[in-house]
Amino acid sequence: MPKQKGMCIAVFAKHGASPKQAIWRSVVDLLAANAFQVLVCDSMLNSGSSRKSKPECDEANFEFANLALIKKKAKIAVIIGGDGTFLGTARELADCNIPLIGINQGRLGFLTDIRLDDINPTLIDTINGQSVSENRAYLEGQILRQGKVVENHIALNDIVISRGIVGGMVELRVEVDGTFMYDLRADGLIISTPTGSTAYALSADGPILHPSLAGLLIVPVAPHALTNRPIALPQHSTIDIHVTGGKQTGVHFDMQFNGRAKVGDQIRIKVSPHPIQLLHPERYDYFAMLRQKLHWSASPTEAPHKTRGLRDSGHAK
Repeated sequence: MPKQKGMCIAVFAKHGASPKQAIWRSVVDLLAANAFQVLVCDSMLNSGSSRKSKPECDEANFEFANLALIKKKAKIAVIIGGDGTFLGTARELADCNIPLIGINQGRLGFLTDIRLDDINPTLIDTINGQSVSENRAYLEGQILRQGKVVENHIALNDIVISRGIVGGMVELRVEVDGTFMYDLRADGLIISTPTGSTAYALSADGPILHPSLAGLLIVPVAPHALTNRPIALPQHSTIDIHVTGGKQTGVHFDMQFNGRAKVGDQIRIKVSPHPIQLLHPERYDYFAMLRQKLHWSASPTEAPHKTRGLRDSGHAK
């Protein structure tokens, strides 16, 4: 996407971030210096804060804005934080088709791939079109009770059905496209996108799916029968999970929003028809990212020329 003079860029930071915080303010200053209009999402403010109570933030190079205004005006969103901040923001913007760029202020950063020491000039270059654009899938999850939808949410990584705090296993009946697959007794069940295959699903011995694959993962968590193994399904599949036993069964969306399912409830999961668009730096390399985050080994003599000598993320300049 080429730069447009005065194009509106939204900036998101972790909730409760200080208005004086150097990192997000430096990002705002960089964007403003390059003639972008900047909106900073006011969700980062503490509940007791207000825009007018922060005179040090009332500068001409940005303004605080609510989510509705950002959805209306912003052309790109820049998210500063870890993967959790990115996931939460991505869900909030799921219905408006705004491309997302992540700046890693967390630990792993599978989704936030611009490092803090690479913000200038990598961020501006990425916005100006020196980027790799990638579409990824959301999951839609419904909890149905007596045939009626009682909860309806989305997730970018995964939807997890898990046992409650009182202990015991969940008991589930799993169907795919109306066909019975198996009955499961386990600590939980993960339904994951390729994006989420490097998250909780990986910890439960699920495979890594390349983001370009159109697929879904079903990964049992500590199943009672060890023959219940992870399975990859086509992206168009509809997965119905019937809760047949267990107490206080939880339904977790990206492990950030928690719902409850009762015995007899049905959880229906499918891929959303509306994808998310990520903008990576021009030299983004998925396998270089995996090598860094998962500590895979690599021989310098085997590295391809375009990434040889670059730092871990594969896009540093």
